[in-house]
Amino acid sequence: MSNNYHSATVDWLGSWIASGKVQPGEALKVEAGLCEELGVSRTVIREAIKTLVAKGMLDVGPKVGTRVTPVRSWNLFDVQVVGWLAENGLPESFVMDLLDLRRTIEPTAVRWACERATPKQIAEIQTAYQMLAASLGDKDEYNRADKLFHEAVLAASHNQFIERMVPALGALLAVSFEVSSTVPDELGLTLPLHKDIADAIASRDVARGVWACMTLIERAALTISRNYPELVVLRGEQTAP
Repeated sequence: MSNNYHSATVDWLGSWIASGKVQPGEALKVEAGLCEELGVSRTVIREAIKTLVAKGMLDVGPKVGTRVTPVRSWNLFDVQVVGWLAENGLPESFVMDLLDLRRTIEPTAVRWACERATPKQIAEIQTAYQMLAASLGDKDEYNRADKLFHEAVLAASHNQFIERMVPALGALLAVSFEVSSTVPDELGLTLPLHKDIADAIASRDVARGVWACMTLIERAALTISRNYPELVVLRGEQTAP
């Protein structure tokens, strides 16, 4: 039960901080206030604060208390941190930085996947593509299949550092999907590029795979630049009390 209290408290505090209700440099409420508001013990609050310190979101000092750190200090490769930021719509600058990360990482991962993927991994990528093609009419299923597809490609690069980036890249893919799904026929238009990537890896065709990957990323960048601000407004309206 204490683990459940700890997880719930970390989630509440992380989401609260990421929402901007406490600005960088500002101190958190005193422990007693948090205990009363959340209905948990001081021990649970202290352990939750330690977890958020480890994620780079809080800093604890003997004279300054517990203060929120700037976003640039947060562990943006932590899936929880990115998830909390995404709850109210990731800032457009954050999304553009993630697109730059995709441009840097994914084409190289596809190249290595073309060269290094095992027969089993090739089959997994093809299966993920088939799931993608079969779920065009269901946004939730397409989102899951898209995540599975890209994770399979990254894993096939056989680079442990690239695989560590899956959570951060997954957050961008979720945003890309949410934007793309609002644009008529966009998912159907990008599906052939996924097939090109899958087939290129299967045939060890590096040039085709890298071209398809770069084209897919640039298409996502164009769609996001045209539609993302409106999406953030819509999400804010949907989540407002």
